[in-house]
Amino acid sequence: MVEITMRVVALVFIFIGTCYCQVDFYERPRNFSIELLYHTQLETEGHVVISPFGIWTLMTGIALGATGNSYNQLARAFILPKNQNTLIQGYKELTNAVLAQGNHGVSLASRNFVFLDNDFSVYPAFRGTLQNDFGASLKVLDFDDPNSARIANTYIEKSGGRVSNVLRSDDFHESRMILTNVISFKGLWASPFNKSDTVLEPFYDENKKAVGSVNMMFQKGQFAFSNMQSLKSFVVELPYGTDKKYSMIVILPYPSVKIADMYKNFDHVSLKDVFKRLQDDVDAFGMEDVDVKLPRFQISTNLILNKPLNQMGVYDIFQPDLASFQRVTKDNIFVSAIVHKAEIEVTESGTVASAVSTATFSDRISAPYFHANRPFIYFIMEKTTTTVIFSGIYSKPTVY
Repeated sequence: MVEITMRVVALVFIFIGTCYCQVDFYERPRNFSIELLYHTQLETEGHVVISPFGIWTLMTGIALGATGNSYNQLARAFILPKNQNTLIQGYKELTNAVLAQGNHGVSLASRNFVFLDNDFSVYPAFRGTLQNDFGASLKVLDFDDPNSARIANTYIEKSGGRVSNVLRSDDFHESRMILTNVISFKGLWASPFNKSDTVLEPFYDENKKAVGSVNMMFQKGQFAFSNMQSLKSFVVELPYGTDKKYSMIVILPYPSVKIADMYKNFDHVSLKDVFKRLQDDVDAFGMEDVDVKLPRFQISTNLILNKPLNQMGVYDIFQPDLASFQRVTKDNIFVSAIVHKAEIEVTESGTVASAVSTATFSDRISAPYFHANRPFIYFIMEKTTTTVIFSGIYSKPTVY
């Protein structure tokens, strides 16, 4: 059996945005994002950052070569269409919509790379699909060469990957093909925080026990805000940039409500519902001043996604005797590991992931405030498609 290694690397710096509408295909990456975050946080003790869009992009590339039950499992988990032409066309349209910018203060890039061992033969049709439809940069290397990782990383950087040291030498051992997605987002808050207002404050767990300290940022500004009883949470939207195409949605569970318990409510509440509620409240109450406190933080995650994907019903691609990639090669290949790296940084000027806050249990009569001094969930969104670019949970405070 021959091994296939697939790696996704996500590096985030800073963000921007706001806006919203829908298209049928766009439901696909959005719907799996909630489930994926749930399973990955179980691997990280509830403190994590991932890029659902980057992972969806990579899994789409894998699906282009999968056949039989291997494809069927991917299609169920990632809500992919059965027709490959529909998949390719939908992938192109969604990717173009998510990455289209023209926004002052935002930089978002997603790149796909394929590395082939020099004695590994893939079908010309699959190679063409990767390059023309998946938009991948393809390079043939000698995987036995100890310099292969350095050569590949240099190729990624020179091709606009914006991330260094993506691949390691170990990634090339026993592998014949490596698929890589590198996604980076850098943005500036539409309403930045003043550094002079940042102070050291305690951070609590869900039982109101102090578990550490954070540099807490503060500002009073006009933001979309909702008290969503269906989620047992408060929700705030923090836009990036000038046209607000990108934004951060921060979800803070009610006091004494645990993240895990709140998460169960996503069984009947979608991110589309969250955006609708935010817009409905803006329509009803208008934009109003909100006191926002958010931790300044940085999170790095390095995950093997095999187990979370198993929990989502994806098994066969990892099994040498079950994997089916008949569109790729005549050889018997399987996926040894899907590795995901993500980094997120939140500062006063802009960020990559962010914070939730506390509010009182009152309605909209008094001005709300958000104090993100306990565990919260964040989503960095492209609003025209409601696509989750990055998401995560902040629960382990550090002074950053």
